[in-house]
Amino acid sequence: MNNTSQLERECHTYTQYLIGQSPSPYVVNRYLDFHQKSDAVRASGFDAFDRFLVSLSARRPFWAGMADSYASVFRKDSVVRKKLVVTLALLECAASSFEALDDVQGLSLAATIFQLSWRALRYSLLLGASVLVFTPVRIVTSLSLKPRALPVLER
Repeated sequence: MNNTSQLERECHTYTQYLIGQSPSPYVVNRYLDFHQKSDAVRASGFDAFDRFLVSLSARRPFWAGMADSYASVFRKDSVVRKKLVVTLALLECAASSFEALDDVQGLSLAATIFQLSWRALRYSLLLGASVLVFTPVRIVTSLSLKPRALPVLER
């Protein structure tokens, strides 16, 4: 898969995860433009675990949520978090999507408490599942990248 189609897939998945909608062509173009012009999220700067998180998170909104919840606690400076922040900023600036972010629902106090409790429970479940899934991968990727000692050759 070429870099442009991977970036487009990321943009679509992250937008679905963040606002439950597909991105407008404007948002996709700005996302691509950002990646062409910025050094903040260049693939060459990724470690193996970052590459894994970005690749997996771009597959489905569920995986984006898993990666986001894990990174929000254990990898606050991860590339996937940076990409989600860029996507969110673009969505806030786009006419087609800012309303989804700025929408205020007039809920009763009980409904608001229920909604906040549900979101907290969902986050906790995603975090717990993500720890079970991503921690072994993180350990394996960190061990596989360590330089190994060369055997000593005697003369």
